[in-house]
Amino acid sequence: MRGDCSTRPRPFAHRLAPFAWSALLVLVSLSVPGCRIWGNDVVKVRVVFSSSSADRRLTDLTVVAGGDKYSWDALPTGTVRNINLLPGPRDDRQLLFSYTLDGRQLYWDGPKVAAGAGYEIEITVDGNGHATSRHCLLPCDLK
Repeated sequence: MRGDCSTRPRPFAHRLAPFAWSALLVLVSLSVPGCRIWGNDVVKVRVVFSSSSADRRLTDLTVVAGGDKYSWDALPTGTVRNINLLPGPRDDRQLLFSYTLDGRQLYWDGPKVAAGAGYEIEITVDGNGHATSRHCLLPCDLK
């Protein structure tokens, strides 16, 4: 053995060094305000279309929460769509939903979501296009 770094046995303290750095990184990440990986600011949206006629559908749907939005083409009767949105910590955080039924563009304004708080919201649209909702602060379950 020559005794250089590649062949010399490492003391136990050197083997712990990567673990210690990883633990420190996790602690710093948890303590940084506004860290979206660890925060609970998700807005879980469930959209339900409940019409008595099976051939109807909602079209051109968009859900917006702050700076995050999700759009899709259609939602047939009886179908449920689940979306998770992550509004920015400094965004307006107003929940908005737009959709088209029978050629009419309709809008629904939901609650304003507080920064740092996660919400679950269920929006149900009936056959006339009227939207109702229920929501709760996470952790909760509306099912």
